[in-house]
Amino acid sequence: MTKNTITLELNQIHKGFKNTSGELKVLADISLTVQAGEIIALIGPSGCGKTTLLNIISGIAAPDRGTLRQSPSLRLAYVFQEPRLLPWKTVEGNIRFVQDNFLAAQEGKEVREKLLQKTGLLAYKDSYPAQLSGGMKQRLELVRALAIKPQLLLMDEPFKSLDLALKFDLQRLLLTEHEQEGFALLFTTHDPDEAVMLADRVVVLSDKPTQIHQEMVIGLTREKRTKTNPHIQENVERIIRVLLERHI
Repeated sequence: MTKNTITLELNQIHKGFKNTSGELKVLADISLTVQAGEIIALIGPSGCGKTTLLNIISGIAAPDRGTLRQSPSLRLAYVFQEPRLLPWKTVEGNIRFVQDNFLAAQEGKEVREKLLQKTGLLAYKDSYPAQLSGGMKQRLELVRALAIKPQLLLMDEPFKSLDLALKFDLQRLLLTEHEQEGFALLFTTHDPDEAVMLADRVVVLSDKPTQIHQEMVIGLTREKRTKTNPHIQENVERIIRVLLERHI
């Protein structure tokens, strides 16, 4: 896919769930377009439906109303909030399990060994998930997603439980792979700094029933995205103001 090609288009997505009081409306009239190669951050209150929206995009859940259009034969990968590794397969086996559906054997081997090397997991390729630390499992989750060479990568609060050093390491890896491979990235976060530092566009969601309250284009090259850049701080403060105004 080339730049400015639509990878994903959501049109008036609605979703609710039945509960003891009737129906809980979660998503209301969500319309969003993701361009090829674009990085979008979704930020909003806990429980507002960010995960539900990613599940609808991935096909895990279906909307009650609305339409979802994807580019033909879209190759999609999903990094969940909590590791979903197969405990009976090794580190390498977990990666091969998803690669075999998309890549030829030799290409798959080259891709996974490169990623395992970059993340310091190559020496653990014959280990099982139970033998890995929490941080190693999260690294493996990201490697497994990147190893299929996705066109769209979904990530649900992927850095929330990581220590600072590992968080920055994985973010650098993610941005390097994004620059080289050109996939679209849609991720959720509660951290305005993280949203502004990583995303091309930040989508601020309201509380339930969730709607898109505001979209912000960051408009800075990677080289200029530093904590000391006034434009970065202005955008962070703007997001915080919007969240507080919405009583989030």
